[in-house]
Amino acid sequence: MKDILFYKISLIAIGLLSFNTFHLSAQPSNEIFIRKDIVYGHAGGTELKLDLAEPTGHAGPFPLIIFFHGGGWQAGDKSHGHHWISMFADSGFVGATVGYRFAPEFKWPSQVQDAKAAIKFLRSNASLFNIDPGRIAVMGESAGGYLALMAGVTDQADSLEGDSGSAQVSSRVQAVVSYFSVSDFSLPAEKLSPEVEAGVMQYYKKPLDQVLAEFFGTRNPDESLLKKMSVITYVDKSDPPVQIFQGDADPFVSVIQAQRLDSALEKANVFHELVIVKGGGHGWTGELQDQTNKKMFRFLRQQLLPLK
Repeated sequence: MKDILFYKISLIAIGLLSFNTFHLSAQPSNEIFIRKDIVYGHAGGTELKLDLAEPTGHAGPFPLIIFFHGGGWQAGDKSHGHHWISMFADSGFVGATVGYRFAPEFKWPSQVQDAKAAIKFLRSNASLFNIDPGRIAVMGESAGGYLALMAGVTDQADSLEGDSGSAQVSSRVQAVVSYFSVSDFSLPAEKLSPEVEAGVMQYYKKPLDQVLAEFFGTRNPDESLLKKMSVITYVDKSDPPVQIFQGDADPFVSVIQAQRLDSALEKANVFHELVIVKGGGHGWTGELQDQTNKKMFRFLRQQLLPLK
């Protein structure tokens, strides 16, 4: 029975993978300077770092958008968000892209704790980085989308804050944007194609069951762990506005995941928007990208910029 349960989890959690070919792309500005390797905390003997881009030619303080990259919590790099934070800075936001600890050395909830530590660091140093500490949004792709969601829907009572960063500084945010993320680990999923399985092996140099066992800390996660790790467990009426992007042709994350989160947010009366991208996979380009970028910036401006 436990092996069957792990098999179900494996099929769902493949959605947390984010291969380079699936990254959403955007055109960065050549005029934006990115400050690299800013240390935002220390945890598990590891120095935690982020990169930051600020608007030019404008007076602040500015709202902040924090980006978390994908990679199944075992791979990826904060540099994958450089195109995003350059675009944010071009649009009048401070942008930060965050590095976080990886499994197998660091298992869940280390990554969630690091996401919160980054928020606390940037809020506590708001004046240094020309940030308005009351206007912070988080965004991520795939595994990074999960981190953004968890940062948005959890609070101190959920015991996921970690020890890095200032305990008296809040990790609450004012908006969340998630691209193709898993929200409920208890949902069943269809069997993956051999091509997808082969892609996992090529990317991680190990089979999927090993990748997930190293992240969960066990090959036989029980229902209580699945619930504890699922975003929908923490959704309540105090959560910030959430925007969800999900491709209906995503080979890794079922559209049901986005619909499940949409239903939980609706039930809790949280302001949210679900965007199903017709023909979108685990990432998209071209006209689809232009359309979703416009929707994302409209949402973020509505949530972070004062009415005029």
